[in-house]
Amino acid sequence: MVKLLKAFIRGFIGGPNFDNCVHHRLILEDKLLTLDIPDSNVAAAPSTIDISFPYNSRSWFDQNKQEYLHHQYVHMLTENWIYLPPINFFPSSEFGMFSCQLRIKQTHKINVLDNEQLKRFVLSEYDHFHWGPNGKNTKIKTDTTLESTKRATPWDDEALKEEIEGRIEIYGKPPIPPAKIITIKSCQWVFYQIKRKNRLSRQNFYCLPLSESAFLEVEFNHRVDRSDKHKKWSKHALASQQRIMESIKLSDIPAERDNLITDNTEKHG
Repeated sequence: MVKLLKAFIRGFIGGPNFDNCVHHRLILEDKLLTLDIPDSNVAAAPSTIDISFPYNSRSWFDQNKQEYLHHQYVHMLTENWIYLPPINFFPSSEFGMFSCQLRIKQTHKINVLDNEQLKRFVLSEYDHFHWGPNGKNTKIKTDTTLESTKRATPWDDEALKEEIEGRIEIYGKPPIPPAKIITIKSCQWVFYQIKRKNRLSRQNFYCLPLSESAFLEVEFNHRVDRSDKHKKWSKHALASQQRIMESIKLSDIPAERDNLITDNTEKHG
């Protein structure tokens, strides 16, 4: 009864529960990455998590990398949490989903240890992909230009440019704000965000240089299914995002490294 009352006051149930955290310990060559992250509240088959990531190895990266849109990365771990109404009558009443994914990225285009270069790099990768030969923005521009030629009165150059920009804002991949440096627990992260003005869903990315050619990226995906209910859980998701980021620590490998695997199953209430 108390839990139900609390849920009605908050306006939702679900989301990350920090009373049920897993303490992860991951080996990044000579470094130990630790973080506390709540268990997912989404039913899924259990999966094994690698604990060793030789991020400087190009062959390891090429053998294990995944590709999605402009991202090339080696997956480390993912957790998902759904937000629901206090009383859930219909499957479609889900408010949205919040997720966290850790991954390793490699590039030999810049010196990753230079945060200014990294800030420019993450945005240029986004732009180059979506304006590339198979990019969504390129297709919108081509289709809109062709449509203009078929009009009784084709758009002039300025009108065509405005039409393309408007369609990209609504349907495509519009420009994203400049990346910036965010300091969390004395650690400097390169932060950038991908979102459209006409949607509440967004992806927040935190990048931490590991070497001249590799960096750790933490992605938080805020997927909004019901925009009219977003205010009810948005603050909780952002606070959870901050709390997870504050738990991340990168330190030298301890002498008792043999215990790292078993420590990954440790839960904290």
